[in-house]
Order: sequence, then C-alpha cells, then structure tokens
Amino acid sequence: MLDSSDQANNILKRVPIDPPFTLSDLKKAIPAHCFDRSVIRSSYYVVHDLIVSYVFYFLANNYIPLLPSPLAYIAWPVYWFCQASILTGLWVIGHECGHHAFSKYQLVDDVVGFILHSALFTPYFSWKYSHRSHHANTNSLDNDEVYIPKRKSKVMIYSKVLNNPPGRVFTLLVATKGFT
Repeated sequence: MLDSSDQANNILKRVPIDPPFTLSDLKKAIPAHCFDRSVIRSSYYVVHDLIVSYVFYFLANNYIPLLPSPLAYIAWPVYWFCQASILTGLWVIGHECGHHAFSKYQLVDDVVGFILHSALFTPYFSWKYSHRSHHANTNSLDNDEVYIPKRKSKVMIYSKVLNNPPGRVFTLLVATKGFT
C-alpha cells in the first residue's frame, strides 16, 4: 500500500513537464524542403480543387436530374457534401494565403486569397486582420477574437439549466413560438 508521500510523488509525475526537446530541435528534424513555399505547388492545389469542384458540378447538374425521384433526393445531399468538402479546401488555401504560406510573395498571397475568399463570400482582408488578432491573443480570456467564455461571476443562475441541448431547444421554442 502506498503512503501519502508515494501517492503525492505519483501525482507529481503526471503533471506536465518540459519536453526533452526544443522547438528548434523539432524544426531541425523536418526536412528543409517542407518549409519551401512554392507558387507552382500551391497553384497546383488551387487548380486541382477548381477542377474537382467543376467535375462535381457537371456530374450533379447533368445526371442527378435524370435519376428517379427517391434517388435524386439522396444524390443531392451527397453532392452538397462532396462539393462543400472541396470548397472548404479552397477556403483553407485562402486561409493559408492570409498566413503568407501560399508563396514567398505577399502580393501573390493577397491576390489569390482575395479571389478565393471572394468567390466563397468571405471578406479576405477584414478576415485576415481579425484572424491575425486572434492568433496574437489565442488563450487570452479577455482579448481573443473567436471564443471568449463568460467568467464564472458573470454566469447567470439559470444558465446551468438552459446551457445544454434540451435547454437550448426550450430557449429556441420560447424565442420563436413564445413571441409570435
């Protein structure tokens, strides 16, 4: 049986400690070519995603209407999912342009990011500004742009009852049906 000091030592061993390597050690372990920002390779991914997106569109537009009614009702959501996956890939490439990861040239990154995000109805430059602020303030309870949880002192008493799936359904019902 463990005495209290042994138990305390076991608990302390589970506490996170500094790793036996540094960030520069990790970077040295990754081949140098992985850090190259090739315009050709990046452009290949944009063209690839655009071609796949067009192929999905062509197939859906020309063949789903030919399907019998029950199959068409299944095929359209499958198409939406596949198309959304590819378009999300294009959004991610635009996102990487905002991080200056598409090429070595800031102007190229901004032009490609602006075109891709505009095609997807995302305002590129305002997103880039707020996203940079988000990265600068990640894990800050006061300054993060994306998710700022309420402090415990600010949480209302009824929040524990309403801040769960059944409570949200109830809130939506009251908000939509209770005030019509």
